[in-house]
Amino acid sequence: MKTDCIVLDFAGAALRHGSLEQEIDLDEDDPEAGQAPWKLCPTCEAELPLGASVCDFCGHVFTRERSEARLLTAFDMMEIDLLERSPFAWCDLHGDGQAMMASGFNGWAGVFHDGTLWHALGQPKGRAIRPLAIGTRVQALAAADDFLRATETGTASIKSRRWLNDPATMKQMALLQRAGHEANGLDFSLSKYAANCHLNFRWNRGAITAAVLGRAERSAA
Repeated sequence: MKTDCIVLDFAGAALRHGSLEQEIDLDEDDPEAGQAPWKLCPTCEAELPLGASVCDFCGHVFTRERSEARLLTAFDMMEIDLLERSPFAWCDLHGDGQAMMASGFNGWAGVFHDGTLWHALGQPKGRAIRPLAIGTRVQALAAADDFLRATETGTASIKSRRWLNDPATMKQMALLQRAGHEANGLDFSLSKYAANCHLNFRWNRGAITAAVLGRAERSAA
């Protein structure tokens, strides 16, 4: 198992363009057509499309000027946290950073520490829990985040993030108490999103524990 891999993005694509999984809306109206770019022929001064390589009027051949290649001798690198750009919020279930979950409308994902390694699990809505990865905390979080990005839509993740500022409903509090979570119905600090994560954990606690401990035993063998 490799835990010391690092990805170098010399082009800065992730910093400029963001997530590769972000959705593009192609249904919006096309912008109004503008004037096509053009250039002048230096010989006959005819207007030509910008990409023309030969003038249709006088036969002038455009040559591309190549600048002299320069050897890069110094550069600066910047570390960026791709998880900070995630559309999902990760809920610390026990307050100790050892179990974290993120929930959407079509599934949930979680990362759990067995004392040595981190386990990433995911569950699409209406289906069984799926093991995603085992390794370091960063590896597990990355795998779980990728799973949610593939499971959820961009609009759904944005809507679920709005729940961060909404207090948990009385129905959620009642369900949490019924599931064994110490929840005070008058505690408005628990958000609707956090309550959803805790409910998913409580409802699947047995399967999560079996998956994590079972894989931990196999890894140690």
